[in-house]
Amino acid sequence: MSDLENRLDEWDVFVGRVVGTWDRALLKVQPYSPTEKYFEPGESLCAATAQGRRLLRVRETDVKGKTYILDCGLQTTDEANGFVKAELFVHPQMRPTLPPDEFYLDELIGLKVITENGDDWGEIEDIIESPAHNVYVTPCAMIPGHPDFIVKTDWPNRVLTVRDVPGLKNDSG
Repeated sequence: MSDLENRLDEWDVFVGRVVGTWDRALLKVQPYSPTEKYFEPGESLCAATAQGRRLLRVRETDVKGKTYILDCGLQTTDEANGFVKAELFVHPQMRPTLPPDEFYLDELIGLKVITENGDDWGEIEDIIESPAHNVYVTPCAMIPGHPDFIVKTDWPNRVLTVRDVPGLKNDSG
């Protein structure tokens, strides 16, 4: 893990936020990931604060309602208070492996989008999550993440092929 520890800027999978302290030097964490493993003893988290990024190692974990109480070896209340509002991240390599036809949403960011006719619609810059389906945002189009619009995803080449449906591309693109 030491190689990953030297590259904390690459820890970009958001898994939780420190929402307070508990019993002096423990951190109260609101999870934003269904993966409980990230908060278990022995795991590492990257805490991003206004002062920068710092690696935390979970020593002990307790669950209080919908929050985790983490002992990360902090020594004082002041030290723990310095992490309040910190966002917690893990490295992408630390995520559970998904079945072959599934992916994490953030893996779509940066995919090149082309139409069946070969028109370049730029890269996916953002994803809007909605109850019906996600919407992939490029500089010139908003593409519903639905089989009616997605032709194929070429993961090795990072290309998403879409149908050129009238009205899908905006006039400025």
